[in-house]
Amino acid sequence: MLSAILFQPLPSALIALAAFFVIIWPGYALLHLAGHGRHRWSAALFAGPAVTLALWIIALSGAAWASVPLKNIFGPVWIATLLLAALGVALRLSVNRRVAANAVDTRQDRLWLWATAALLPLLMMPATLRYGLGDFVNSTYADPWSYIMVADYLSTVARGAEGGLSSLHQYASHLMNTRNASSAILAHLAFGFGGIKADQAMAPLCLLLLFANTSALIGFARNSFRSAEAALGLALLAGSGWPANIVFAGNFDQLLLLPMLPLIAALALRAGGGINLRGASVLIGVLSAAALLAYVELAFIGLVIAMAFVVAPGTRLRLAIGRTLLVCCIAVPVFVLLTWPGLDALMTMLKSQYSTTAAGAVRPGDGYFLGLLALGRLPDTLWALGGEYSQSRWIALPWILGALLCAVTLLGAWVERRRWGAILALATVAAAFLHFAVLEHYSYAAYKIISVNFWMISFFTVAGGICLAEWAKPRLSQRVSIAAVVTTVLLVVVAERTVVQANVIRFKHNALQQKAYREAQTISGLAQHAPTLLAVRDDVANEWAVFYLSDMSLLIAPYRIFMAQAHVIPFMERAKPVDPAAIRYIVTDRNDTIRAPLWGARRIWDGEAYSLWEVDDSAWTVLADVINPNGIEPGGIWLGGGKTDVLVVAGRAGPAALFANVQPGPRAAPEAQQFHVTIGNGAGGRTIEIQPGKIRIPIDLTAGKSSISITIDDPVGGTIPTTGDARPMILRIMDYGIELSIKPSG
Repeated sequence: MLSAILFQPLPSALIALAAFFVIIWPGYALLHLAGHGRHRWSAALFAGPAVTLALWIIALSGAAWASVPLKNIFGPVWIATLLLAALGVALRLSVNRRVAANAVDTRQDRLWLWATAALLPLLMMPATLRYGLGDFVNSTYADPWSYIMVADYLSTVARGAEGGLSSLHQYASHLMNTRNASSAILAHLAFGFGGIKADQAMAPLCLLLLFANTSALIGFARNSFRSAEAALGLALLAGSGWPANIVFAGNFDQLLLLPMLPLIAALALRAGGGINLRGASVLIGVLSAAALLAYVELAFIGLVIAMAFVVAPGTRLRLAIGRTLLVCCIAVPVFVLLTWPGLDALMTMLKSQYSTTAAGAVRPGDGYFLGLLALGRLPDTLWALGGEYSQSRWIALPWILGALLCAVTLLGAWVERRRWGAILALATVAAAFLHFAVLEHYSYAAYKIISVNFWMISFFTVAGGICLAEWAKPRLSQRVSIAAVVTTVLLVVVAERTVVQANVIRFKHNALQQKAYREAQTISGLAQHAPTLLAVRDDVANEWAVFYLSDMSLLIAPYRIFMAQAHVIPFMERAKPVDPAAIRYIVTDRNDTIRAPLWGARRIWDGEAYSLWEVDDSAWTVLADVINPNGIEPGGIWLGGGKTDVLVVAGRAGPAALFANVQPGPRAAPEAQQFHVTIGNGAGGRTIEIQPGKIRIPIDLTAGKSSISITIDDPVGGTIPTTGDARPMILRIMDYGIELSIKPSG
């Protein structure tokens, strides 16, 4: 019932707003008990969502690291969440009179700030208002798929289990020693929404994280500037743009880290000012532990940046050092205790990633946001006004607006120069960004640095804006309102970012595509859990079929995207074995121009993305995949140069024939009528001679998967065609396939 409601726009929007309200109170309860309730800290309610997330991270990720299947603790964690929420509401009501007496903001101010916190996530994910929460259409990158695979794995089996699992869980097991917090929360939300599949929890997760981030930014600004207008400005500057880009990239762990950092900075400000130092230190330890479990790679630099605000302006050096040390003495033991189950594995992961990247062997994510490497686009790139996308054209308004914001940020750094810890943090972020963008030409690392720490950059922007407004106010005509000017600039920034997202993300296409992939669940019902071969060649359709068909006995050929990585294939091959002779159904692409040719089966169902075939001959075969150095083209492939690998799946072992129609290519030797070809398999290779025309080459197949290689031994000759295509196109094969002496089907 609830699963169906999640695909309806209006109920989905109401569910999102209700979730925003609920997530405030468990965290607020902890804040109140730690001495930072609403009567003592006006921004305590805005800090609540991030603290709630921190509690979920520590409970769920901690259980996962302790190898406890999460299905065993979902119920208790939800019960504890609701009890804490009730306690939070009761505690807030208990101090209502003291809050009213000490209030420094108006009811209207709070209304504007809460409206911003609630509506900004929906503005960054507008498809929710059209397609509902069930479809996650903000990203088509592969990372979200990987997160939900791990979510299902952690829900069902103990972390560390490996071998003999379903294909889904077997894939996820290779990530058993990597960060898992967002996957754990995905699984937690899926359970909370009535046991839906984890893919339907992706949009709710992102909305909750965006809401928590915006709320934390408001809490930090209220603590820093004590002005609702400044808080609104920081929320709009730092709460949209880069967070929306993180959602687009599907980096859920990174998004989970965002709300922790400004809230740690807000508590560091309070501790640095001597306000309930011990309670603030405990909370900093809790939030720091959550930050590490969420995203270990950037947690340490993020924590250092956030803790730079512990040094308050005008504080004597000795007092500042003393308070900082006291905060560390309290926060560090809390941090170590709460991260202990996964600390060793996360540190190992961190060292491994650092050494691999430093050696230059692998640069994860290289190619994301290439616009960050173009210094001429720095103003509109830095402020996420479109320049970060290399395909976007240069437009004067975003560039001028970005340059203006950069100038205001520098002014803010001058105004806040006595806050020397934060100034050093700003310099560190700038240096790291320039190092990766200019020296390393590594856009992904530059994106990580700027997006995670953008809240701190925006702090200086707001500080500069306040100074500029105070300077300009007496110098402007009374008919010109400073508030109107600032509001206009902020709205233009938000509008430009919204336009950028609308141009980059194909919401309708993504929604239709996700609907098509979800039809694999229909296949599961038709096949009734019978052993099935998945021979889908389309990369994205292949991976989603593995997820939606996870309750079936599945043999996958070919592997695609993450599953096809060299270090992952051994894990996939240790999945629960499937007897090829027992396979009764075959799933292929619906698109006949790319689908795998097959023999001995008949098509019984077609969808938008998939076709289902029923085996009607024990001698069935599928030419599952072709890996050719010259690429694959409609109607045939060009052979020459390197070897071509063919993946075949057969229901039984025996002699077979590779057949094709062969034509000489433009790079064959002139007037060549005979070609030398080496055919290889697991037992070795043999060289044969073939002539243009129809050919049949005898081969031997094993039951299940067989790999066959084809290498043209003749040297490249001829001339490069007038098209300029320099590939070694010696032979073209068309109408190719493999059969066990039966006629093709379909």
